[in-house]
Amino acid sequence: MNVPTQITENFDAATKTFVDANERVLDTVVSVNRRLVDTVVRINESIVDRAPKVELPMADKLPVTLPTPAESGARYIDFVERAASVNRDFTAKVVAQLPTGVAATAKTKATKAAK
Repeated sequence: MNVPTQITENFDAATKTFVDANERVLDTVVSVNRRLVDTVVRINESIVDRAPKVELPMADKLPVTLPTPAESGARYIDFVERAASVNRDFTAKVVAQLPTGVAATAKTKATKAAK
């Protein structure tokens, strides 16, 4: 085996490892954040159910209504998913600039994740 081919194969393997590790990290980040939000919403709803009901003075005069914990959690998870998608796209663009065979794999993963 000649040296340039071996260097290219090693570089391809390292790039693939990086892309796979990035995917695992992003999936873990989204998963952990989902569990955290679910736990916080569940705890908050439990506390609200046991708390005495209090009317806020002039609450009907507020220009907007405050989101519920579940709505806030959903918005946060949407943000985390978008951030992960942006990270996947960025990684795919960086890898696409590399002269390896891994670029197509990274682009495919980023496209699937965006859907």
